[in-house]
Amino acid sequence: MAYEKFDNIDWVTPDVKEFAYYWRSLDRDRVIPRRQSFDPGRISPLLHGIAIYEVRSRDEILYRLAGTKLVDRIGMEVTGKNFLDFFEGERRAKAADAMYECVSRPCGMFSRLTGVSYKGRVETSVAAGFPLLDQDDTCNRLVFYSSGFDEDSFRVPEEDRIKSLEAEQTIFIQLDN
Repeated sequence: MAYEKFDNIDWVTPDVKEFAYYWRSLDRDRVIPRRQSFDPGRISPLLHGIAIYEVRSRDEILYRLAGTKLVDRIGMEVTGKNFLDFFEGERRAKAADAMYECVSRPCGMFSRLTGVSYKGRVETSVAAGFPLLDQDDTCNRLVFYSSGFDEDSFRVPEEDRIKSLEAEQTIFIQLDN
């Protein structure tokens, strides 16, 4: 896997860049900040696109929180659901490996995503995510921000939910400069 330095990432949208630099500014005594230092109020305009995951294993990555924009775009509430259930076949293993890499190395991640609905409609977006330590200083949390949703056709999310996701591009981000 290739890694890129934080300062060399093209964040694509200004709000993804704002999120990344907010994460970088968090108080820490290690490379990875604690979940408690992540104060959503400091980035309130971005809350709609925030997701927090708990990585329990390579097979179970739970949504702990999903912003309203994510819930709206997916077409259903996802808090408590396994993030990996949105990936099929080989893509599921690749997604699991990427998310697990972020907490085990640890590193950040920038992805260009494609979502396909049950009716075959396609949406694209970008997402950046970074690890967080839990209350026991275990690196098993990830906080992501998604933005840049681009639809190739009109879709009513409540009537045509996202069935599957695919990361078209993933860049791993070095955190220790």
